[in-house]
Amino acid sequence: MLVPVLLLAGLALLIGLFFAFRGGSGDEATGGKKLVVMIRDGKPVGGIKHLTVDKGDRVKISVTSDVEDEVHVHGYDVMQDVAPGEPAEMDLAATIAGRFEIELEDAGTPIAELEVR
Repeated sequence: MLVPVLLLAGLALLIGLFFAFRGGSGDEATGGKKLVVMIRDGKPVGGIKHLTVDKGDRVKISVTSDVEDEVHVHGYDVMQDVAPGEPAEMDLAATIAGRFEIELEDAGTPIAELEVR
């Protein structure tokens, strides 16, 4: 009786580890991919972020910042204000193929690139 219980527990552990460590650049469970950018001293922490998605994917963009500005997704012409304590949260359908700069508009600082294939 103990052997089947141990086998089931081991299988459950392996499945859990698979999902925990499988990686991925997005939020596939909700049908979209997520791009998270943190701005410190007016610059993207860790450098300019890159996200590649397939045409038709949902894209969620989240930007937190210690400076006040406007986040602009070029090509899609989507803009949202960002400020300390007020993150910019954008949700869009990747309907246009190409590479699109995401920048802090007023400062003219590139913070990310969205590639739609």
